[in-house]
Amino acid sequence: MKKIIRSSAFLIILLIIATACSLYEPKLKSTILSPTEKMFFSRIVALGDNIIAGYQSAALTEKHQRKNFVALLAKQGDATDFQQPYIAYPGLGSESYAGYGILKLKYLDNPETPQTVVPDPVIYAVPFADYPDFDPINMPFISEEVMLWALPYNNLAIPGIYVDDILKATTKLRSRSKSGLIDVILRNPLPDPYGYKTAFQQAKLYQPSLILCWIGMYDILSYAQYNAIYNVSEPPTPKEDFAKYYAELMDSLKSTEAAVVVANIPDILDMPYFNTVPGVVIDTVTNTPALDDNGNQIPLTGVTEGDLVLLPAKGFIKRGYGLPASFPNSNGEPLPDDVILDKNEQEIVRNLIDDYNAAIDSICLIRKIPVVDMYSFFKEITNTFHTAGLTVSANFITGGFYSLDGIHPTDLGHALIANEWLRVINSNFRVSIPLINVIDAVDSIQYSDSLIVRK
Repeated sequence: MKKIIRSSAFLIILLIIATACSLYEPKLKSTILSPTEKMFFSRIVALGDNIIAGYQSAALTEKHQRKNFVALLAKQGDATDFQQPYIAYPGLGSESYAGYGILKLKYLDNPETPQTVVPDPVIYAVPFADYPDFDPINMPFISEEVMLWALPYNNLAIPGIYVDDILKATTKLRSRSKSGLIDVILRNPLPDPYGYKTAFQQAKLYQPSLILCWIGMYDILSYAQYNAIYNVSEPPTPKEDFAKYYAELMDSLKSTEAAVVVANIPDILDMPYFNTVPGVVIDTVTNTPALDDNGNQIPLTGVTEGDLVLLPAKGFIKRGYGLPASFPNSNGEPLPDDVILDKNEQEIVRNLIDDYNAAIDSICLIRKIPVVDMYSFFKEITNTFHTAGLTVSANFITGGFYSLDGIHPTDLGHALIANEWLRVINSNFRVSIPLINVIDAVDSIQYSDSLIVRK
């Protein structure tokens, strides 16, 4: 009976959300902009890594690119001919090496475990094979018009790159990060006479009026996260190198004479990717911690007190890793180190975040570049954020802010982020661009992407 009641409650939640949802882009508050304000946004360009690119649920795909915070700002600023490298469904991302695209929520609570006390969500990656018209190598874009767009894209942010790649990378092979999306987004070589151009060089060709730049998170995330292809055993960008590269980048952006706005780096260890999977054995029937004969929780083998168990560890645990030998489905192997972040590694990550953000603050202060404080804003999300009658949190799936990969924001998250950038833009450049109506933005959220809770 308890299961029936709980399932009915979830069904009601989903029906309410689904009724209020649509696939349309967020309706933005109507704006009447002055000619100066329109000119300010007329040639907006974005540079950076994952979040500013619109990467969500482990992939870059048109569905969410159109609702990323840069697109929302461009629309709110009445920018015309705003173009991004729109990737066709199911998108390109961290699972593409194995033939998969974006992550989807199949079940909020696994029907194969009907006695669960705590919901056991089922998430899967959408196979390329289900979309035979999608060509991830030769034609990943939604159309030839997008692929052959005559100008550089307005959004030149590239998931998976390092800070110096903006100024130096022209192809995947000619980059330090080796991000496969460099080739897709930069489309090098460009038609004559341009040849090979970096993201910055392409942005400069566009003669931008406003440059938004958010870079540095992946320099840390690549070390902290699990990588199925290769293990990053050391942080790829020491703090001294980051400060050097970031200063060079800011000088280059200022040389364009465009207005420049940047953001600092969130505390990635607050994200659900690092805080969802507990370090103890979970009862497969109830989905709650298993207890020994003395009523104590049972640690996973390979995990010590204070370790953070990464979200991908759930797949390893299902295959028997980390389970004590006394459990029938144990394979006798400890949980791999690659899906655990120990105390020492956590300290390295926190120190890098602090050092990078200190460098960003000092470099931008000298150059009079406004900084959007994303570190503090993401902390607000972690501590539970209230807006427009909504309660948004860092809870995995149900919190509304983070997508299914546990790192990158949802469409709602991007709407909230856009308003933080707008506040900084308005206060530093004598413009008065209205903030985005978050309730209207919520209309575009599907229950399969995120859930939100009313206050």
